[in-house]
Amino acid sequence: MDRVIAYIDGFNLYYGLREKGWKQFYWLDLQQVAQRLLRHSQTLSATKYFTSVVTAPPDKNRRQATFLGALSTLAGLTIHYGRLQTSGPAGNAATPMSRTTKR
Repeated sequence: MDRVIAYIDGFNLYYGLREKGWKQFYWLDLQQVAQRLLRHSQTLSATKYFTSVVTAPPDKNRRQATFLGALSTLAGLTIHYGRLQTSGPAGNAATPMSRTTKR
């Protein structure tokens, strides 16, 4: 069996769903989605979720914290935090930081 690691860009996932008006999919089981994308000869060995913390407004921060807390309960999923860069050559790119949540 081939081992696969799923990499998920949290901001692109969220804003892509939001742009399509697919609010009902905000609470997807990301492990299950990754699992369903595999071929029969593949096994999911890990899922890595990349994001940066929303600091304002406070209600968005609370909603994100709730979501990330739920994600952190999934076995095999790690959360990788970056920092959102809103200006400069990278535009709206998240830059990596060292903090990772492991499960």
